[in-house]
Amino acid sequence: MEQQVWCWGRDVERPDGNLLMAFGFERYRDHGTEDRSTCYRLDRDRLHVSLWGFGMFFGCRELGGLYLDRFDFCPKWAPVESLSLEIHWPDELPVFARPQGRPQWQRARKLWKSSLLWIANYETWVHSTVGLAYRRECVETWLRPFVRAEKTVAAWRFLSRQDWEHQAQPLRQTLKRYTIPAGTQ
Repeated sequence: MEQQVWCWGRDVERPDGNLLMAFGFERYRDHGTEDRSTCYRLDRDRLHVSLWGFGMFFGCRELGGLYLDRFDFCPKWAPVESLSLEIHWPDELPVFARPQGRPQWQRARKLWKSSLLWIANYETWVHSTVGLAYRRECVETWLRPFVRAEKTVAAWRFLSRQDWEHQAQPLRQTLKRYTIPAGTQ
């Protein structure tokens, strides 16, 4: 997730135009501080996606929402499908936690899969819109590339098939055991 948030940041600063906004996101800035934290928000029918430099919210009507922190890739769930446009800092987020009980876990699993497939589809759109070379450049400018640009879509699709509620260790450690086969997307 750290790498993905970095790439979204590059998409925002792209000299030929902000890719998040070209995809349909709207920009909301915190004008109350000099730091000017920005939230990018996409609202499409039942889907609500919010992106910040500190993480991602993915919400869907009837399912609630997941928060994926940039630095602690452990999804957290809440029974909210959408967030306030006034959220610009992590301490302004509502309370997210691990789901409790079977119905919450079922909704959270659907959100987990949908959110990661959404990221994979966004990355596919980036590749088709501006080319793989652009995403390679983004990944190469990050100091700790974890996944090569040509494997990003496959990696997100792979992760969408993992059951996070049964993990005895953080996903980061679990993923060290896996490799994404060449040509998988």
